[in-house]
Amino acid sequence: METSVLTRNFDRAFLWIGGLALLVLAGVTVTLVVFAVKYRRSRARTTSQTSKNTALEVAWTVIPTLIFLWMFYVGYEGFLTARGAPPDAMTVRVTARRWSWSFAYPDAGVETAGELTVPVGRAVALELSSPPDEVLHSFYLPDFREKEDVLPGRTTHLWFRAEREGTYDIFCAEFCGKGHSEMRAVLRAVPPREYEAWLRRQAERRLRPVDAAALLDPSRLLKEAEWKKEAEILYRVNCASCHGLAGDGSGLPGEARDFTRKDGWKNGTSTAKVYRTLMDGLPGTVMRPFAGLSPWERTVLAHHVRGFLKGAAAADAPEDARALVAEYGTDKVQAPRVTIPVERAMEILSGGK
Repeated sequence: METSVLTRNFDRAFLWIGGLALLVLAGVTVTLVVFAVKYRRSRARTTSQTSKNTALEVAWTVIPTLIFLWMFYVGYEGFLTARGAPPDAMTVRVTARRWSWSFAYPDAGVETAGELTVPVGRAVALELSSPPDEVLHSFYLPDFREKEDVLPGRTTHLWFRAEREGTYDIFCAEFCGKGHSEMRAVLRAVPPREYEAWLRRQAERRLRPVDAAALLDPSRLLKEAEWKKEAEILYRVNCASCHGLAGDGSGLPGEARDFTRKDGWKNGTSTAKVYRTLMDGLPGTVMRPFAGLSPWERTVLAHHVRGFLKGAAAADAPEDARALVAEYGTDKVQAPRVTIPVERAMEILSGGK
């Protein structure tokens, strides 16, 4: 069973066109060999000269033309299907950064990294984009025979419908720098009920309240191995392009801070101070606020970043954590962040309704 309706179209076009090409190759090769043997010089030193054969000339013009038109139809039919997502397709926004993929589900206020989860049997429309200062990437789903370039500062589109459960690889098919080989993710196709349950769990985890105790020790809310894995993915998506995978500032030399050295920390190394930096950014630098992250995401990300420092980080004072919780209300249940397409935002700004 094919993974997608598009897979059937692409495979059918490939097999028909490839099979026809092989048939033509075999016919030309056999004809060449027969003629070479039959009309070799040792058998006939002179041959009759033919100046015109209307039937033959019409045949070798009309037949190849019909074949090429048919090949065009087979390819174009699949192309039209691939370019037009069904009206009821669910939207997932894919963001490419060096060197990771992140996936946002705007209707649910959920964002994940490294893993795209979709329901079986439901059309999924991907909106592919990357920041304006990024390089060219290419979203590639080999099991679905689909690939689409991701252009900095622009949005491209791709859709598919998974027809069977499974886990499939996602690659970047455009060389994008030293971390290109690590720019991988997975697509999980699950039953619709399992997808809905997964979506609820993701929303609850991302938007969970964080009190002062959890701010200082995320293991109070989630097992250490789990939150550390989540924090590593968040770092790769949001920080590694500037600060490097090792936190040494190698992604943006001369601009990004080196987390491995004490002089690379402008606001201090306590969890509360790192959290404030993630919330407010650093005015006058390229470090922007990460207000779009939830309190839980900023908490685990702060702990991950502190782990790069060679040497002991500043001790966490409980009163600082309590003050931060009171200021930002991290101990309250968070509301999902509502997002709208860029086109709709521009329409609103220009005075449209």
